[in-house]
Amino acid sequence: MAVIGLDIGGTKIKAGVVSNNRILKKLVVKTGKTKKEVINNILSSVDSLFDKKITAIGIGCPGPADYNKGLIKNTTNLPLEGVNIKNIISKRFRKKTLMENDANCFVLGESIRLKKKNIIGLTLGTGIGGGIVINNKLYKGKGNAGELGHCTIKFDGLKDKFGKGNLEAYLSSKAIKKRYNKEPSKLSKKDWNDYGKLLGTGIVNLAHTFDPDIIVIGGGISKAFNSFKSSMNNAIKKRTKYQFKVIKGYEDSGILGAAAIVK
Repeated sequence: MAVIGLDIGGTKIKAGVVSNNRILKKLVVKTGKTKKEVINNILSSVDSLFDKKITAIGIGCPGPADYNKGLIKNTTNLPLEGVNIKNIISKRFRKKTLMENDANCFVLGESIRLKKKNIIGLTLGTGIGGGIVINNKLYKGKGNAGELGHCTIKFDGLKDKFGKGNLEAYLSSKAIKKRYNKEPSKLSKKDWNDYGKLLGTGIVNLAHTFDPDIIVIGGGISKAFNSFKSSMNNAIKKRTKYQFKVIKGYEDSGILGAAAIVK
């Protein structure tokens, strides 16, 4: 048995054929900028990997969304508001199709990979996502728990669509471009030190709330993990005595997690 896992991000779509928690085939394409482009790129990604061995398709997609129905709501990083991507895919390929938050898929994939019962995942990319696994199960609350990017780190701080002073307003790639007028890859050592301090502050809040075994960092910005790791860890040590590790995640955990939701 094999399934397709889709990891839909703000800048790229990753898709893979997964069997026994192993990725057998993988492809990466640009997400696209318009609704039509994004839908076409998603469908062509699945089509490129689809064959008679595929039994189901799992989709990881940014929130907020009604994941049971597959309906995307007012997500800030995809031009898909009001689109039922789950129905579009299931009608096209005639296979069981389920959808979950992309950060939830990432943390679920990491839970499988690391064999950890209690784990938090943070995805640092176009936006800031988060996912929580407690006793090997995703914690979803009423459906949209884990939107950790909306947690406040600075009272009355920078404003974004979802409030003031939250993680996403400071640490997403969109926020970096707005604050520094440059791409994340162009940030200076001082810039990354500041970034790590803010991230560490947010992580302490999460650790105090959930007491995880480990916290895993994913998303495009995690490629610079070594640039902000030291200042992040220093900020954590100053603010808590809790013992936990913060590590960089596996780049394809989103695919593994998306595949896992349809098993």
